[in-house]
Amino acid sequence: MKAAQYRKIIGWFEEHPTARQLLHLAARGSVAAVYLLYAALLVLLAWQRSPAIWPGLGVPAVAFLSGTALRAGINRPRPYEALSFQPLFPKDTRGKSMPSRHCFSAAAIAVTAGMNVPLLGVVLGGLALVIAFSRVLEGVHYPSDVVVGLVYGAAVAGLGFWAWNLLQ
Repeated sequence: MKAAQYRKIIGWFEEHPTARQLLHLAARGSVAAVYLLYAALLVLLAWQRSPAIWPGLGVPAVAFLSGTALRAGINRPRPYEALSFQPLFPKDTRGKSMPSRHCFSAAAIAVTAGMNVPLLGVVLGGLALVIAFSRVLEGVHYPSDVVVGLVYGAAVAGLGFWAWNLLQ
């Protein structure tokens, strides 16, 4: 996207305060819901004394740590840095835009949930998409940042579960 596109989107939300508040609620609420549902999944697996607790903990951790290292290595400037505009909600993070950490974390958690409780995986996948769209609408990520984040998180989680099953 170009600066004019971001400015147009941000301008629209600034002219429509209710929509701006709803976007803020959706963005923050979807992130909180992902982590709360993930915690509930882990509690359930622990309560059931399921061996799935170990990949349930480890796979998202590997996605988070490797994705964090990848984005530090790429160190892509954020759109508001590169295109000189103010994001919809104040943010001063520099670089580390690609891949989106919110997105790769949510995608890895969605796959993890889906391996244990398929319907929960679908719900979390939907929340990951809400997170992705909101990050772009807020002006803090490029569309490619969130797409790569979603694909990366899902791929790392898929490979992690594949490797776990091979070791069993």
